Amino acid sequence: MGSRCFRWRRNDRVAATAVKRLSILVAALTVMTTAGEIALVRAQTPPNSSPTPNAAVPPDTAVKKLNPFTGNPEAIKEGRALWLQFGCSGCHGVMGGGGMAPPVIDDVWKFGSSDEVLFKLIKGEIPNQTMPKAFVNLETEQVWKMIAYVRSLYVGDPGKVDW
Repeated sequence: MGSRCFRWRRNDRVAATAVKRLSILVAALTVMTTAGEIALVRAQTPPNSSPTPNAAVPPDTAVKKLNPFTGNPEAIKEGRALWLQFGCSGCHGVMGGGGMAPPVIDDVWKFGSSDEVLFKLIKGEIPNQTMPKAFVNLETEQVWKMIAYVRSLYVGDPGKVDW
């Protein structure tokens, strides 16, 4: 009777290990599929096309949205926590240096780099973007805090800042 119990526990551990390995495999395949989709979009973009600043924002926009949390240390800390919590680091890197997605610490961005454009990118309001639509339901304050965190990472040319 004791040996049956041992066999059952051993089989249970083997099954648990198999489930863990399968979960890791599924996660890896998901990441690879997403990376492949991003690479496909990038491959379809003409190589000589230069980024057009604020291309997605009409030039006649009357009021420019500004981040109320820029430079606020507590908001930046909360923004970093949100950045990690919502998985932004999975594509853009913990410190914004990029990975599967472009870095967020560059000087020039495809759609422009103003606070308003970045807000609209995160909220899924810019056509032809590749950001997941999962962030559409984020609260306005959460988005602004994540943007404040992104801004805190920038160490480039201060003359190129448009936020």
